[in-house]
Parts: sequence; structure tokens; C-alpha cells
Amino acid sequence: MPFVLRPARASDADFLAEMLVAASFWHPHGPRGSVAEVLGRPQLAHYVAGWPRPDDVGVIALHDRQPIGAAWLRTFPADDPGYGFVDAATPELAIGVTAEWRGQGVGDRLLGALITAAAEHGFAAVSLSVERQNPARRLYERHGFRRVGEESGSPTMLLLLGEG
Repeated sequence: MPFVLRPARASDADFLAEMLVAASFWHPHGPRGSVAEVLGRPQLAHYVAGWPRPDDVGVIALHDRQPIGAAWLRTFPADDPGYGFVDAATPELAIGVTAEWRGQGVGDRLLGALITAAAEHGFAAVSLSVERQNPARRLYERHGFRRVGEESGSPTMLLLLGEG
């Protein structure tokens, strides 16, 4: 089934929150979360609060005009870091795909498009945090992300843009 990509816009804020839930509660047999629960946790909510801020970059995947996945970048200050924080100049990646579309190449295309958009935006690198057991880790490695640290048992990964 075909899908298309487009840049994320202000009207996508609610869908980004849904995809933050999908990213945070990714395990198919794990606990389920809600948008209210995620937005009630400041360490998660800051990935979407006030979307979009001036340096935010995002991509939405659509099938029949319905959103099925999203990938976005946001920078954080050192005094309010995200889980994959490297430095205040390096945006952190968040990505989520609806359950019925996982494993169909949506995440791969979203990630590729977001990396291109990040480079066009002038970012030198992109970081992320991923749980060791999350199968998305292989996707990040295929796109060139490399482990640079670990926080709370989850690897922090970095992609230097303009290399390779």
C-alpha cells in the first residue's frame, strides 16, 4: 500500500503527540500509554510541547490522506535535556509509526527524509535514544547512527551529517 511524505506543520501537533506515545510504548506486549500520560510527563512532553518551535523539523507519512507515521527533530538546552541529549546544538530525533503500518518501510522512509531535512536545515548531527531491545535500533544503524553513550540503560546514538 503506497504512502506519501510531507513536511510536518503546526496542525500536526496532536498527531505528533500520538506518535510520541507509539515511540514511548513501542513494545507490542508491553504496557500501553496514552497521550494524556505522555503529556503529563515533562521529560516526554517537551518533545512535542509548543510544536513547532523555530528550529523544529518534521516529516509526516500519509496513506489516503491519513497520517500513519511521523519523525521529527527538536533541540534542547543543557538544563532541560532529552533522553538522547548530546549538546544544545544537536537536535534529538523522535519517530513513531502506527501499529498497523510498522514493518512496511514507513519508518525507513521517514528517517531518510528527516535526515535530508536536518542537513538542509543546517544541523551538523542528529542524536537519539533507543532501548536496547527496540528493533528500531537496527534501522538507525542502517542509516549510519553510532552509539556514543548510554543513559538509564538505553544507548544514545549519533549521526554526523555530511559524512559517508
